[in-house]
Amino acid sequence: MSAVHPLYIDGVFLAGDGREVLPVLNPATGADCAALTCATAEDAAAAAAAARRAHQAWSQRAPRDRAAALQMMAVKLLEHREPIARALTREQGKPLPEAREELDGCAAIFRFYADTAETYEFNYVVPGGADRHIRETAKGPVLIINTWNFPVEAVVSHMAPSLAAGCASVVLANRDAPGCVAAFFQAMDELDLPPGLINLVTGRSSQLSDQLVDDPAIAHVSYTGSVSVGRALAARAGGQLKRCTLELGGNAPAIVLPGADIETAAKAYAGKRFWNAGQVCTAPNRIYVNRAQYDGFTRAVVDYAESLTVGDGIADGVDVGPMANERRSTWMAEIVADALQRGATMLTGQTRPSETGFFWKPTVLADVPEDALGMREEIFGPIACIRPYDDLDEVIARVNTCNIGLSGYVQGPDTSGALAVAQRLEVGSVGANQMVTAFIDTPFGGIKSSGLGTVGGASAMREYLFPRLVAVPPAEPQAV
Repeated sequence: MSAVHPLYIDGVFLAGDGREVLPVLNPATGADCAALTCATAEDAAAAAAAARRAHQAWSQRAPRDRAAALQMMAVKLLEHREPIARALTREQGKPLPEAREELDGCAAIFRFYADTAETYEFNYVVPGGADRHIRETAKGPVLIINTWNFPVEAVVSHMAPSLAAGCASVVLANRDAPGCVAAFFQAMDELDLPPGLINLVTGRSSQLSDQLVDDPAIAHVSYTGSVSVGRALAARAGGQLKRCTLELGGNAPAIVLPGADIETAAKAYAGKRFWNAGQVCTAPNRIYVNRAQYDGFTRAVVDYAESLTVGDGIADGVDVGPMANERRSTWMAEIVADALQRGATMLTGQTRPSETGFFWKPTVLADVPEDALGMREEIFGPIACIRPYDDLDEVIARVNTCNIGLSGYVQGPDTSGALAVAQRLEVGSVGANQMVTAFIDTPFGGIKSSGLGTVGGASAMREYLFPRLVAVPPAEPQAV
């Protein structure tokens, strides 16, 4: 019988016990590989109440004590790295080395916020006509609604700064990849954390999210995922004046300037485009190449795409695993069909979903019109949409009309030229001659419809703090 992933509420695992269970699929086969326990309305209420109780004590702990707990969470995560990584690959699909890399990054996030908690100035005085005592105070329990493309990292990127700030949390894990999150909680259960400090619920997400956002015990909502869901959550939370941290979708423009090293640019853009089977919100979505170098660039991208091995992520030597769910395969077919119907050319790849599993070969589409789905919408799959340009200013103006503004990229012959163009792109982060746009120690977030607030850096911890003021008369000068 397949494993049934449990809930974790107030320090206790709960599985089955008459609750509804839902199947979890292995995307490499399309067959059931596990089941998840559906939290009831009573379970969700209990998780929020447990977080509220734990929060009252946790928020009063000294920052160094919270930091010590975060350091131990990093240690425990790495102790359980292999089983969590295998659970991640089995249900999400990414190659096992990428799953291990995700978990290494999670441990680094815990360590960073442990250090930040120890050095952050939670209390300070502003002198003047009155002494203004400012205490950065933890807001309250945080609801973390998870996504499936980086299912553990999406939890930790919100959990670590909120714990450092002094907040308890309730995690609503995504239905497509709950096993790795459950395994993460099983690892954390080995620590002496206060019951209720971290809680896990799974099940019918729309019902549970509505209930938890509405619960008076929840003070803040953090979500990583689509723009449409983010809008709905923000509207629901806004009705109660609850603040949100929303890291939403992308439609990243990627520009190749005249004189760029074509092999370098092609490898950079294709590497990030096909990483995690293209299921990355910061992946280059609309690739524009100066016409003089266009043919050479497309050939290099095709060569890169065809060099990648597609297969079950648990197997050795696999570069691209399956997509996480059948919805992604259907969307890839729609993107390709739409582009071809509008006059694009497929240089390599596939046009229909695979018969077994949710695989999609890295696909390269050339001469993709601006009105094609793949240029207007987030692809979130292993398809590269490329088109030539003649006028750089026109391209910049065009990409800036998009209402999505998460990331962007520029590859040029020199850093100064790439930087000059990068500064003109209306997005939250830009890579100029480099492809990493999200770092643990710096803010990351989108503008326009790509989100609210930030993850990364000390600013992410401030998402969960409120500057409480107590004003007193200025101190009397001491007699000498």
